[in-house]
Amino acid sequence: MGSKMGRRAFVAGLGAALCAGGCGKPSGQDGGPPKSGTGKTMAQTYQQGLKTASQNGRSKAASEPPPAPKMPEVKLPAALAQTCLVNVGDVMPNKDLTELDGKTVELHSLLGKKLTVVLFWQAENLYSTQALEYLEGDVVKPFGERGVQVIGINVKDPPDAARKAIQEAGAKYPNLLDPKGEYFAAVATERIPRVYLLDPAGKILWFDIEYSPSTQRDLERAIRFVLGA
Repeated sequence: MGSKMGRRAFVAGLGAALCAGGCGKPSGQDGGPPKSGTGKTMAQTYQQGLKTASQNGRSKAASEPPPAPKMPEVKLPAALAQTCLVNVGDVMPNKDLTELDGKTVELHSLLGKKLTVVLFWQAENLYSTQALEYLEGDVVKPFGERGVQVIGINVKDPPDAARKAIQEAGAKYPNLLDPKGEYFAAVATERIPRVYLLDPAGKILWFDIEYSPSTQRDLERAIRFVLGA
């Protein structure tokens, strides 16, 4: 009997000693990861570091001046470049073209005070008619009052077909007719639509041989670069 009580006392004492030395919750006290010396878990410390680094990065970016605006470059594959008879730096030919009412007008007489966008298009070409429509919203509305003109030049379509396409596109800017394609032949060998940005003297500042989202973006950049905004 005495020996059993002795063993029980020994086991109880051993248990108490173990608990005193580290029995219970892990070192985090709440069952979580070990904490740093400030009372935060290692994960919290890591997240705080990321937040601080991000804030420092934003502060640095905010203090740096924005990149200087520049005129978009015209980069064409060799095969497409060969279709261009006039390029950046050349003056757009100044010839007589026909208005929708049959009157003859010199192209350069319609140039804008600051800039002019010239679009070559055809009624049966979907991309052409899209450009005919989009230029109203892309250029006329935001930049028309700032001296930027848009001129459409229809190539080889009958007047009625051109007039119908213009009405359907809602294009209110001047459109001229090149019924035999003679004027276009002085500018390029093929590929329509084409979009050219001219200065007040008719010099080509930028152009593209399509009217894609990248064309819209670069055209806006080019206009803003010249206007200074």
